[in-house]
Amino acid sequence: MIKWFCMLFIFEQLLAQDFHVTIEEIKEEINKRKIYFGSTVRIEHQSSAYFLHSHLVSYGSGSGQQSVTGMQADNDYNSLWTIKECHNQPLKKYDDQIKCGDCIRLEHMLTFRNLHSHPHQAPFSGNQEVSAYGDNGNGDASDDWIVECIDQKSGDNFQASMYFYLKHKLTSKYLRSNKKDNFNQRNCGYHCPIEGQLEISAQSVKNADAKWKIHSGLFYQQPQQLDDDYDQDGRHCNTYGQCDDIDDDEFETVVQKDL
Repeated sequence: MIKWFCMLFIFEQLLAQDFHVTIEEIKEEINKRKIYFGSTVRIEHQSSAYFLHSHLVSYGSGSGQQSVTGMQADNDYNSLWTIKECHNQPLKKYDDQIKCGDCIRLEHMLTFRNLHSHPHQAPFSGNQEVSAYGDNGNGDASDDWIVECIDQKSGDNFQASMYFYLKHKLTSKYLRSNKKDNFNQRNCGYHCPIEGQLEISAQSVKNADAKWKIHSGLFYQQPQQLDDDYDQDGRHCNTYGQCDDIDDDEFETVVQKDL
């Protein structure tokens, strides 16, 4: 028997085209996935259908740190975040499942900075600023967020089908966005590098602006027990389809064993 990790990398349009399955079938499969530490995910804001996003663009106000925005396109690698344990907490392994109520950090996959918040003012809404902060995944306690599942209780296993809030641990504010808080030429100037994207900030209340869901990503799955098998010629085969050659005496033994 062989233990192995299944890693599922899902982008809807690619799978639908190459494997001739519908978007609905892909979404159904994604929703079955339990979420483990180490998974890299695309997180969708529910009321706007934009994705949590970052990039090498700094805020022109507030902290001046790397900006975090909402991006409409669902195929941008800058919208991928790796789920890690909280700051200064013991390292989580790939078979540690996330539970509702857990404390996590989200590390931006391409810039290695963590989703962060602090008492600076966001550009438009006046809410608390959200930025990307740190160096190669190292940051501080302001990178910590609590996963609050909306229809489940604390301690339940977290999976992709669940809607949730992200509560900033130090300030108790909730990650949010709204389509009215968008970067455009009027408020960001001509040649604005983030024109058309949404402000991401943190607010005190839980409402539709603060509702999120896992959309897709690279999911580590729980190890499975798989039995080795024999092919039609009586050769011993492992779970990867690799078969050993055996002589006639061994073949007879194998056939008798299977019968």
